[in-house]
Amino acid sequence: MMASHFMTLAQIDDQRFFAACRHGIVHLTWGRVTARFRQDEFRRLVRLLERATDASPPASVRDHDLRVTLRLDDDCELQMGSLVLLLSPADFQEFARAGQEAVRRLDEILASGAWDEPQEGKDPSNPLERFRQFSFSHN
Repeated sequence: MMASHFMTLAQIDDQRFFAACRHGIVHLTWGRVTARFRQDEFRRLVRLLERATDASPPASVRDHDLRVTLRLDDDCELQMGSLVLLLSPADFQEFARAGQEAVRRLDEILASGAWDEPQEGKDPSNPLERFRQFSFSHN
């Protein structure tokens, strides 16, 4: 089964979604920002979100460079390394649900073997092939 390079894992709307690529990277797009995670990092993030949804403000839940801080003023701060998202409680709940859905979908994709085969027309033995895939901007 040949799968596309990018696959959407979970989507809240057109500007907030999780996607993954065949290189094993999970892409979180939130508004105008995109953050990338290795699969193990992404799974850690989702587990942290699950723990944080069970907490009552004020609370802080941390896992190495990932942290969720629930404040009394109803803001939720999600810190991923040096990136911080300030979310409303409703946005935080949507984010956490989408993260859980994304992990389930990622597991389905990986179990299906959809990305086990090299892309058609690509020579995986040639490391320079990836540079030929993109043209330079005319700007």
